Amino acid sequence: MARMPWLRIGVTTAIAAVIVWRVPMAALGSAFRTVRVGWMLAALACVALMVLARWCRWHRLLAAGGHALPFRDSARSMLGGFTLGAVAPGRLGELGRCLFVSEAARPPVLLLNILDRALDMWALASCMVVSLMALAPRPYGVFSLGVWLALLPVAMGLPALVPALAGLPWWGGDFRKKLAASAQSLRAIRIAPFAAWAFLSTLLDLMTFFCLLRAFGEVDFRAALVTFPWIVTAGGLPLSVGGLGPREGVAAMLLARFAIPSAVALDAALLLHVFSGLLPAAAGALWLACSRSPASLREIRLPESLLQGP
Repeated sequence: MARMPWLRIGVTTAIAAVIVWRVPMAALGSAFRTVRVGWMLAALACVALMVLARWCRWHRLLAAGGHALPFRDSARSMLGGFTLGAVAPGRLGELGRCLFVSEAARPPVLLLNILDRALDMWALASCMVVSLMALAPRPYGVFSLGVWLALLPVAMGLPALVPALAGLPWWGGDFRKKLAASAQSLRAIRIAPFAAWAFLSTLLDLMTFFCLLRAFGEVDFRAALVTFPWIVTAGGLPLSVGGLGPREGVAAMLLARFAIPSAVALDAALLLHVFSGLLPAAAGALWLACSRSPASLREIRLPESLLQGP
């Protein structure tokens, strides 16, 4: 495990070196000089709507799970998760929303956070199916649609599946008991409305990417629709630092099918990460810095009982 940071640094360096070799830095700068400000502002508007949609979903999910928080606290929890996600591999830090609530509320909020992230993964997987139907030969697209339909009951049954995680042995004994005690409230959640919210926030991320591509030139919406889920997935893999390298490499490879220059693909992929990930993370960090004193920041430390084991 100690070698993993060095492995990610090595992967990032290697892929970045290949990108620099294949795509001249002058081309990247030239693409930025021709950017259209109106489309950049549209991308920022989509990001703002995405954050609002995710906050509304998270606030309503907390209430549906029987652990409603004031608007301010639910927003702080969500933005705090964005901040942690920006520095954790694969955005796993977003599962740390429970660290920004009271210690008594952490077990149920953790389970609701897992459910919320699972819905995001389902929405992204749905975009992958659409991408395969548009990009791959018809048999592969039909097969992917069949798999998606077969797994739909599993997605709709997430409120019954997530509580099973409370019994896993890696939780500390006391924390596991608290998780088990709070798991029952999840089973009563009607998942369909929250799945729709997840799909809406993912669609807004897709629109952000489309606006960023349009900021550099005329691009068909189909290009963003087909490539978006794979670029996001590549950026979320814990193989590099902040997804840098795999995300841009996949973007250049896939967008080349639509005659989009590599420089534009790299710029758009990097800006998607900045807009959809780093900007909300910065907002969360600023909120935490302004709303909590340095002494009270100690309250968000991971409890020692969380991962003690039996």
